[in-house]
Amino acid sequence: MNILWKWAHALINRDGGVLQKIGRFLDILEHILFANSISAKASIGAGTYFYHRGLGCVVHPKCIIGEKCTIFQHVTLGSKWSGGINEGGAPVIGNHVMIGAGACVLGNVTIGDNAVIGANAVVTHDVPPNVVVAGNPSRIIKEKSNE
Repeated sequence: MNILWKWAHALINRDGGVLQKIGRFLDILEHILFANSISAKASIGAGTYFYHRGLGCVVHPKCIIGEKCTIFQHVTLGSKWSGGINEGGAPVIGNHVMIGAGACVLGNVTIGDNAVIGANAVVTHDVPPNVVVAGNPSRIIKEKSNE
């Protein structure tokens, strides 16, 4: 993650006051500069990398992303709406997960460690570890070997 997000994340999660307001300002500044909406309230693990500076990415404030994930441009990690009602849950992404360009992971779902989400996939159900999923709706297309 870039340093601006790290500062915003450190400050916005404080209890009120000027530092929290500075964190919110940095969060908005990052949104403007990098054309994304990666919430500073989201939990993003060490070594996770957003390619192309996270261009077009949207990350829900309650989203949890593990360590050393690779996330390409225009990925949405957000809540799910059904029948005009926001179901409110946010994805939990495991460690070493790769999410392809344009993919959407929606709702209270868990993505297992070492999974690969194909480009433009729409994921609305849990994904087990060590698999490749693709399509809309997503489905398992390959199980990864433990090499």
